Amino acid sequence: MIRVTIWNEFKHDREYEGVHAIYPDGIHTCLARALGVDADLSVRTATFGESEHGLTQSVLDDTDVLVF
Repeated sequence: MIRVTIWNEFKHDREYEGVHAIYPDGIHTCLARALGVDADLSVRTATFGESEHGLTQSVLDDTDVLVF
């Protein structure tokens, strides 16, 4: 199992109407849904607004691939 963390600021997705119209839940969620169909991947998301910007040491320790 490959452990993937998708990190996004999740700022423009909320602030700009045009971006929000395309990615209402953020581009990180869109990517996670697309990658999540692969049974060989364990996918999670993290965003800037979370504690430690979503990238705590435990999250990083549990990540094989970090997508920004």
